[in-house]
Amino acid sequence: MSVTTRRDAASIREEWLRVALSTEPADRPEAESAIAGLYRLNGLPPPRFHWVSSPAAAADLLRAHRHESLTRLFEARRQTMTRALDSGMAARPGRRRQVFWQVVDPLARSGLPNRLVVYDHDRAWPEVHDVSWLAGYDCLPWVPGVEGIDLWDRAARAGGWWVPFRQVCVVVDRPCVVHTQPGPEPGVVLVHGDDGPAVVYRDGRSAYAWRGLSVPPWVVEEPTAARIRDESDPDIRLAAIQRMGWPEFVDQTAGRLIATAPDPGNDAELLLYDVMEHTVLIVVNGTVERDGTRRRYGLIVPEDVADPVEAAAWTYGITAPLYRQLVRRT
Repeated sequence: MSVTTRRDAASIREEWLRVALSTEPADRPEAESAIAGLYRLNGLPPPRFHWVSSPAAAADLLRAHRHESLTRLFEARRQTMTRALDSGMAARPGRRRQVFWQVVDPLARSGLPNRLVVYDHDRAWPEVHDVSWLAGYDCLPWVPGVEGIDLWDRAARAGGWWVPFRQVCVVVDRPCVVHTQPGPEPGVVLVHGDDGPAVVYRDGRSAYAWRGLSVPPWVVEEPTAARIRDESDPDIRLAAIQRMGWPEFVDQTAGRLIATAPDPGNDAELLLYDVMEHTVLIVVNGTVERDGTRRRYGLIVPEDVADPVEAAAWTYGITAPLYRQLVRRT
């Protein structure tokens, strides 16, 4: 992929990230026009539109009124459309692979607001609101004449999450606040709130997320060792521990100490612990904070590492002998 092509791909990826993270009010006429077109494409008359201000309000509405969901019908049509697009693609396989790695994969791996939505009737439907597949086709030339792609594109750009039913379509307005942080890989963005809700909707309801993972409010607002021990989901447990901080969690739970060792070039101890299902290295920052203290923090290391120095070296991607020769780390 040429430098120009990479730049273009990155530009398209960023454009779709802006769409997915937008906090502007939905363009309701445009969204309704695009969704009505998708109804017609499925041989159905345009629905009555019911707008709500948050996914929670949509869930309340859906529980109160049992409608016939059309999510499987719409998804089947979408798959037919994407097969037609793929078969008519005028791009070489190498170009497709590059677009996947440059655009589709980073967007698919991003923890975006749509992934905080829980829709019990059809758990596959929220994936339709993932912009990665639309961004992929935005980067690739394909034979025109495939009906539907423009309508999906318009609906995604104009509004928020929507659920089709036979006579009514429930559409959620965009949130008014979205907090994010960079993800672990280039191009990945994660919805994240480290001291409050990550997403706030227009009716005041909110959603909590920790590094892209939907979590209960207590994980961010008030994590405690007792709540963490009682939590059955390992991903939520880990998020709560990270929010609390590994050193404090270890102090409160008396994790099993595996080994200790002096930190080479740093007048502190390396402490290697077995904590729940993780092996954790507790280290002391070599830089003194403004208040004169040095911050402790924890790093998850491979479970088969038993030497604290080897564990510290692993976090830097070097060997233990080389780590021992370092003068000072911060």
